[in-house]
Amino acid sequence: MRDDFSEVVKRTIALRVGNVCSNPQCKALTSGPQDDPAKSLNVGVAAHITSAAPGGPRHNAVLTADQRKSSENAVWLCQNCAKLVDNDVSHFPEKVLQAWKTLAEHEALFAVGKTRPAPNESESQRKAREILKWKDQYVMLVQINSGMAVHTIGLIASSVQVKLLDCTEFYVRVIGSGWSASRSIPLTNIQIGFDDKGGLELQERNP
Repeated sequence: MRDDFSEVVKRTIALRVGNVCSNPQCKALTSGPQDDPAKSLNVGVAAHITSAAPGGPRHNAVLTADQRKSSENAVWLCQNCAKLVDNDVSHFPEKVLQAWKTLAEHEALFAVGKTRPAPNESESQRKAREILKWKDQYVMLVQINSGMAVHTIGLIASSVQVKLLDCTEFYVRVIGSGWSASRSIPLTNIQIGFDDKGGLELQERNP
């Protein structure tokens, strides 16, 4: 006979840590949207700190059935971490899971209502994020010769208004009025600027 958590306990444990895995080395977000706008997905579980039944991981025979299925005996984990802690009990004893739970709830408490800090970004990611704010809008593309291009073509700069179609960490895709096809420009060749009116200016430097 297993002492399983109720749905109320599961929801409470998930909400108390902001639906994030309590393993401090993981912190995976455990919920998100499905394609169906009326549904969501979940990859988190309310894991037993001490097992729900005799013979299970970290079983504590002293606990009553009510204690085993209470929120005090639950820690919110992603499915990967839940499997990990039950398969390697010697590395993840009861006191470790209790510490994870306490730390995760403490961090969630002090994060409520506060802006999430920006993750560490590479320069390419930063540029792509800034450029994507202008997706489907018209921006100025300025082509500037630099490096060897100056010696072979000359110091030439030209500009044209283009529609920003997409941007990844690797390229910017634009199309101009009257163009038969779009252009994909390596993001490494692009520098970001702004015109006098605050409009985005993509400076394509030909090396």
